[in-house]
Amino acid sequence: MRHFMISGEMIIILSVCFGFGCKKQDPLIYPDSDRTINIANGITIDNGVGMKNPIFNYVTYEDFLRHITTSDHFLIVPQKDFKNTTSTDKVVLSLRHDMDDNINAAVKIAYRDHKFGITASFFVLHTAPYYGHEIGTVFIRNDNMIYYLKAIQDTFGQEVGFHNDLVTLQLIYEIPSREYLKEELGFLRGNGINIVGTTYHGSPYTYTYHYSNSDFWTEYSTTADEFITKGLKIIKVEKDSLPSYNFQYEGGMLGQDYFFSDSYFINGKRWNMSMVNLDTIKPGKKVIILTHPQHWNGDY
Repeated sequence: MRHFMISGEMIIILSVCFGFGCKKQDPLIYPDSDRTINIANGITIDNGVGMKNPIFNYVTYEDFLRHITTSDHFLIVPQKDFKNTTSTDKVVLSLRHDMDDNINAAVKIAYRDHKFGITASFFVLHTAPYYGHEIGTVFIRNDNMIYYLKAIQDTFGQEVGFHNDLVTLQLIYEIPSREYLKEELGFLRGNGINIVGTTYHGSPYTYTYHYSNSDFWTEYSTTADEFITKGLKIIKVEKDSLPSYNFQYEGGMLGQDYFFSDSYFINGKRWNMSMVNLDTIKPGKKVIILTHPQHWNGDY
Protein backbone atom coordinates (compact mmCIF):
# COMPACT_ATOMS: atom_id res chain seq x y z
CA MET A 1 0.00 0.00 0.00
CA ARG A 2 1.36 3.43 -0.97
CA HIS A 3 0.24 6.87 0.17
CA PHE A 4 0.79 10.25 -1.43
CA MET A 5 -0.80 13.69 -1.41
CA ILE A 6 -2.38 15.79 -4.17
CA SER A 7 -3.62 19.27 -3.22
CA GLY A 8 -3.82 18.26 0.41
CA GLU A 9 -5.93 15.17 -0.30
CA MET A 10 -4.67 11.74 0.64
CA ILE A 11 -4.51 9.16 -2.13
CA ILE A 12 -3.99 5.49 -1.47
CA ILE A 13 -2.95 2.97 -4.11
CA LEU A 14 -3.41 -0.68 -3.24
CA SER A 15 -1.11 -3.26 -4.74
CA VAL A 16 -2.44 -6.82 -4.75
CA CYS A 17 0.24 -9.51 -5.21
CA PHE A 18 -0.34 -13.13 -6.16
CA GLY A 19 3.13 -14.63 -6.51
CA PHE A 20 3.80 -13.71 -10.14
CA GLY A 21 3.42 -9.93 -9.82
CA CYS A 22 1.34 -7.09 -8.53
CA LYS A 23 -1.82 -5.53 -9.93
CA LYS A 24 -2.40 -1.87 -9.22
CA GLN A 25 -5.95 -0.90 -8.41
CA ASP A 26 -7.34 2.49 -9.38
CA PRO A 27 -6.35 5.20 -6.86
CA LEU A 28 -8.81 6.31 -4.20
CA ILE A 29 -8.97 9.90 -3.02
CA TYR A 30 -9.98 10.66 0.56
CA PRO A 31 -10.93 14.34 0.54
CA ASP A 32 -12.56 14.17 4.00
CA SER A 33 -11.49 12.95 7.40
CA ASP A 34 -14.36 10.44 7.26
CA ARG A 35 -12.49 7.53 5.70
CA THR A 36 -15.37 5.17 6.42
CA ILE A 37 -19.11 5.55 6.87
CA ASN A 38 -20.49 3.50 9.74
CA ILE A 39 -23.79 1.79 9.03
CA ALA A 40 -24.57 -0.60 11.90
CA ASN A 41 -23.50 -3.89 13.48
CA GLY A 42 -19.93 -3.54 12.25
CA ILE A 43 -21.01 -2.67 8.70
CA THR A 44 -18.92 0.11 7.16
CA ILE A 45 -18.54 1.67 3.73
CA ASP A 46 -15.23 2.89 2.33
CA ASN A 47 -15.71 6.61 1.69
CA GLY A 48 -12.92 6.87 -0.86
CA VAL A 49 -13.50 8.51 -4.22
CA GLY A 50 -12.62 6.48 -7.32
CA MET A 51 -11.36 8.59 -10.23
CA LYS A 52 -11.63 6.13 -13.10
CA ASN A 53 -14.15 8.35 -14.89
CA PRO A 54 -13.32 12.08 -15.20
CA ILE A 55 -16.99 13.10 -14.95
CA PHE A 56 -18.83 10.45 -12.99
CA ASN A 57 -17.10 10.59 -9.62
CA TYR A 58 -17.82 12.16 -6.25
CA VAL A 59 -15.35 15.01 -6.69
CA THR A 60 -17.28 16.25 -9.73
CA TYR A 61 -20.55 15.68 -7.89
CA GLU A 62 -19.34 17.73 -4.93
CA ASP A 63 -18.32 20.54 -7.29
CA PHE A 64 -21.91 20.59 -8.51
CA LEU A 65 -23.28 20.65 -4.95
CA ARG A 66 -20.89 23.44 -4.02
CA HIS A 67 -22.15 25.50 -6.94
CA ILE A 68 -25.87 25.18 -6.26
CA THR A 69 -25.51 25.73 -2.50
CA THR A 70 -23.34 28.84 -2.76
CA SER A 71 -25.59 30.47 -5.36
CA ASP A 72 -28.61 32.60 -4.46
CA HIS A 73 -30.32 31.37 -7.61
CA PHE A 74 -31.73 28.11 -6.20
CA LEU A 75 -34.21 26.99 -3.57
CA ILE A 76 -33.44 23.31 -2.95
CA VAL A 77 -36.18 21.03 -1.61
CA PRO A 78 -36.79 17.27 -1.42
CA GLN A 79 -39.35 15.63 -3.68
CA LYS A 80 -41.99 15.53 -0.93
CA ASP A 81 -42.03 19.34 -0.80
CA PHE A 82 -41.49 20.02 -4.50
CA LYS A 83 -45.06 20.24 -5.79
CA ASN A 84 -46.20 22.68 -3.10
CA THR A 85 -43.10 24.89 -3.20
CA THR A 86 -43.06 28.00 -5.37
CA SER A 87 -40.76 31.00 -5.62
CA THR A 88 -40.76 34.23 -7.60
CA ASP A 89 -37.06 35.01 -7.20
CA LYS A 90 -35.41 31.56 -7.21
CA VAL A 91 -35.38 28.36 -9.23
CA VAL A 92 -37.01 25.58 -7.21
CA LEU A 93 -34.62 22.64 -7.50
CA SER A 94 -35.02 19.07 -6.27
CA LEU A 95 -32.39 16.31 -6.34
CA ARG A 96 -33.75 12.80 -6.82
CA HIS A 97 -31.58 9.69 -6.51
CA ASP A 98 -32.88 6.31 -7.72
CA MET A 99 -30.98 3.57 -5.86
CA ASP A 100 -31.08 0.96 -8.59
CA ASP A 101 -28.26 -1.54 -7.93
CA ASN A 102 -25.69 -0.07 -5.55
CA ILE A 103 -26.84 0.95 -2.08
CA ASN A 104 -23.26 1.68 -0.94
CA ALA A 105 -23.04 4.34 -3.64
CA ALA A 106 -26.36 5.78 -2.46
CA VAL A 107 -25.04 6.14 1.09
CA LYS A 108 -21.95 7.94 -0.24
CA ILE A 109 -24.15 10.35 -2.21
CA ALA A 110 -26.32 10.92 0.89
CA TYR A 111 -23.16 11.71 2.88
CA ARG A 112 -22.25 14.38 0.32
CA ASP A 113 -25.73 15.88 0.06
CA HIS A 114 -25.73 16.19 3.85
CA LYS A 115 -22.24 17.68 3.82
CA PHE A 116 -23.55 20.57 1.71
CA GLY A 117 -26.74 21.01 3.72
CA ILE A 118 -29.04 19.54 1.06
CA THR A 119 -32.07 17.37 1.70
CA ALA A 120 -32.54 15.18 -1.38
CA SER A 121 -34.76 12.17 -2.06
CA PHE A 122 -33.54 8.58 -2.35
CA PHE A 123 -35.79 5.86 -3.79
CA VAL A 124 -35.11 2.28 -2.71
CA LEU A 125 -35.57 -0.37 -5.41
CA HIS A 126 -37.30 -3.44 -4.01
CA THR A 127 -36.14 -5.73 -6.85
CA ALA A 128 -32.46 -4.79 -6.45
CA PRO A 129 -30.04 -7.49 -5.22
CA TYR A 130 -29.26 -5.50 -2.04
CA TYR A 131 -32.96 -5.49 -1.09
CA GLY A 132 -33.63 -9.20 -1.45
CA HIS A 133 -34.19 -11.93 -3.99
CA GLU A 134 -36.92 -14.15 -5.38
CA ILE A 135 -36.97 -17.92 -5.25
CA GLY A 136 -39.73 -18.92 -7.62
CA THR A 137 -42.74 -16.92 -6.47
CA VAL A 138 -41.37 -16.40 -2.95
CA PHE A 139 -39.61 -13.17 -2.03
CA ILE A 140 -36.76 -13.28 0.51
CA ARG A 141 -35.92 -9.87 1.97
CA ASN A 142 -32.44 -8.85 3.12
CA ASP A 143 -33.33 -7.31 6.47
CA ASN A 144 -29.86 -5.74 6.88
CA MET A 145 -30.81 -3.38 4.07
CA ILE A 146 -32.82 -1.37 6.62
CA TYR A 147 -29.61 -0.17 8.31
CA TYR A 148 -28.45 1.45 5.08
CA LEU A 149 -31.79 3.22 4.68
CA LYS A 150 -31.61 4.43 8.28
CA ALA A 151 -28.15 5.84 7.62
CA ILE A 152 -29.50 7.71 4.60
CA GLN A 153 -32.55 9.00 6.47
CA ASP A 154 -31.43 9.38 10.08
CA THR A 155 -27.69 9.95 9.90
CA PHE A 156 -27.69 12.11 6.77
CA GLY A 157 -31.19 13.60 6.99
CA GLN A 158 -32.42 12.58 3.53
CA GLU A 159 -35.87 11.57 2.34
CA VAL A 160 -36.35 7.87 1.50
CA GLY A 161 -39.04 6.83 -0.96
CA PHE A 162 -40.19 3.65 -2.71
CA HIS A 163 -38.93 2.89 -6.24
CA ASN A 164 -41.83 1.03 -7.82
CA ASP A 165 -41.04 -2.09 -9.87
CA LEU A 166 -44.42 -3.61 -9.09
CA VAL A 167 -45.62 -4.50 -12.58
CA THR A 168 -42.29 -6.27 -13.16
CA LEU A 169 -42.81 -8.14 -9.89
CA GLN A 170 -46.18 -9.41 -11.09
CA LEU A 171 -45.19 -10.08 -14.69
CA ILE A 172 -41.76 -11.69 -14.27
CA TYR A 173 -41.88 -13.21 -10.78
CA GLU A 174 -45.64 -13.84 -10.52
CA ILE A 175 -45.77 -12.21 -7.09
CA PRO A 176 -49.06 -10.42 -6.27
CA SER A 177 -48.02 -6.79 -6.33
CA ARG A 178 -50.69 -5.24 -4.10
CA GLU A 179 -50.17 -7.77 -1.32
CA TYR A 180 -46.40 -7.43 -1.65
CA LEU A 181 -46.49 -3.62 -1.51
CA LYS A 182 -48.56 -3.59 1.67
CA GLU A 183 -46.17 -6.02 3.33
CA GLU A 184 -42.99 -4.15 2.32
CA LEU A 185 -44.32 -0.74 3.29
CA GLY A 186 -45.33 -2.26 6.62
CA PHE A 187 -41.77 -3.49 7.10
CA LEU A 188 -40.11 -0.23 6.02
CA ARG A 189 -42.42 2.12 7.90
CA GLY A 190 -42.53 -0.20 10.88
CA ASN A 191 -38.76 0.13 11.10
CA GLY A 192 -38.91 3.92 11.11
CA ILE A 193 -38.43 4.70 7.41
CA ASN A 194 -40.82 7.58 6.76
CA ILE A 195 -41.90 6.79 3.21
CA VAL A 196 -44.44 9.21 1.75
CA GLY A 197 -43.46 9.13 -1.94
CA THR A 198 -42.88 6.71 -4.80
CA THR A 199 -41.38 6.79 -8.29
CA TYR A 200 -41.66 4.18 -11.02
CA HIS A 201 -38.58 2.20 -12.11
CA GLY A 202 -37.54 1.81 -15.74
CA SER A 203 -36.78 -1.90 -15.60
CA PRO A 204 -35.18 -3.48 -18.71
CA TYR A 205 -38.26 -5.72 -18.85
CA THR A 206 -40.42 -2.68 -19.64
CA TYR A 207 -38.76 -2.46 -23.05
CA THR A 208 -39.16 -6.17 -23.74
CA TYR A 209 -42.84 -6.39 -22.81
CA HIS A 210 -43.89 -2.79 -23.53
CA TYR A 211 -45.26 -1.60 -20.22
CA SER A 212 -44.44 0.97 -17.55
CA ASN A 213 -44.35 0.39 -13.81
CA SER A 214 -46.50 3.52 -13.56
CA ASP A 215 -49.29 1.30 -14.94
CA PHE A 216 -49.77 -0.01 -11.39
CA TRP A 217 -51.31 3.31 -10.37
CA THR A 218 -54.88 4.13 -11.34
CA GLU A 219 -53.91 7.82 -11.25
CA TYR A 220 -51.40 7.20 -14.03
CA SER A 221 -52.82 4.45 -16.18
CA THR A 222 -55.52 4.14 -18.81
CA THR A 223 -57.61 1.22 -19.99
CA ALA A 224 -54.96 0.60 -22.68
CA ASP A 225 -52.46 -0.24 -19.92
CA GLU A 226 -54.49 -3.04 -18.36
CA PHE A 227 -53.05 -6.02 -20.26
CA ILE A 228 -49.53 -7.22 -21.10
CA THR A 229 -48.70 -9.95 -23.61
CA LYS A 230 -46.00 -12.34 -22.36
CA GLY A 231 -45.41 -15.21 -24.75
CA LEU A 232 -48.78 -16.92 -25.21
CA LYS A 233 -50.19 -15.32 -22.07
CA ILE A 234 -52.20 -12.14 -21.74
CA ILE A 235 -51.79 -10.85 -18.19
CA LYS A 236 -54.08 -8.33 -16.53
CA VAL A 237 -52.07 -5.77 -14.57
CA GLU A 238 -52.86 -5.38 -10.88
CA LYS A 239 -53.71 -1.75 -10.12
CA ASP A 240 -54.35 0.42 -7.09
CA SER A 241 -54.40 4.05 -6.01
CA LEU A 242 -51.73 6.09 -4.25
CA PRO A 243 -53.88 6.91 -1.18
CA SER A 244 -54.45 3.18 -0.57
CA TYR A 245 -50.82 3.02 0.60
CA ASN A 246 -50.61 6.48 2.17
CA PHE A 247 -48.45 7.82 -0.64
CA GLN A 248 -48.55 11.59 -0.92
CA TYR A 249 -47.01 11.76 -4.38
CA GLU A 250 -45.66 9.91 -7.41
CA GLY A 251 -42.37 11.37 -8.65
CA GLY A 252 -43.48 11.42 -12.27
CA MET A 253 -46.47 13.64 -11.47
CA LEU A 254 -44.87 16.65 -9.78
CA GLY A 255 -45.35 19.21 -12.55
CA GLN A 256 -41.75 20.33 -13.07
CA ASP A 257 -40.72 22.68 -15.88
CA TYR A 258 -37.39 20.92 -16.51
CA PHE A 259 -36.31 17.35 -15.87
CA PHE A 260 -32.68 16.26 -16.29
CA SER A 261 -31.42 12.72 -15.77
CA ASP A 262 -28.20 10.73 -16.04
CA SER A 263 -30.28 7.95 -17.57
CA TYR A 264 -30.43 10.01 -20.78
CA PHE A 265 -27.81 10.03 -23.53
CA ILE A 266 -26.96 13.08 -25.62
CA ASN A 267 -24.81 12.52 -28.72
CA GLY A 268 -23.75 9.17 -27.31
CA LYS A 269 -22.72 10.56 -23.91
CA ARG A 270 -24.52 10.03 -20.63
CA TRP A 271 -26.10 13.23 -19.38
CA ASN A 272 -24.30 15.06 -16.58
CA MET A 273 -24.61 18.47 -14.94
CA SER A 274 -21.96 20.07 -17.16
CA MET A 275 -24.36 19.74 -20.11
CA VAL A 276 -26.76 22.41 -18.82
CA ASN A 277 -26.21 25.87 -17.36
CA LEU A 278 -28.70 25.93 -14.53
CA ASP A 279 -27.90 29.59 -13.89
CA THR A 280 -29.70 30.52 -17.12
CA ILE A 281 -33.03 29.04 -15.94
CA LYS A 282 -35.40 31.82 -15.01
CA PRO A 283 -36.51 32.32 -11.38
CA GLY A 284 -39.88 30.79 -10.70
CA LYS A 285 -39.18 27.71 -12.81
CA LYS A 286 -39.11 24.26 -11.21
CA VAL A 287 -36.37 21.72 -11.93
CA ILE A 288 -35.79 18.07 -11.00
CA ILE A 289 -32.38 16.46 -11.45
CA LEU A 290 -32.36 12.66 -11.31
CA THR A 291 -29.14 10.77 -10.68
CA HIS A 292 -28.42 7.11 -10.16
CA PRO A 293 -25.71 6.85 -7.47
CA GLN A 294 -24.13 3.79 -9.08
CA HIS A 295 -23.09 5.96 -12.04
CA TRP A 296 -21.09 8.25 -9.75
CA ASN A 297 -19.21 5.60 -7.82
CA GLY A 298 -15.94 6.12 -9.72
CA ASP A 299 -15.81 2.64 -11.23
CA TYR A 300 -18.49 3.26 -13.83
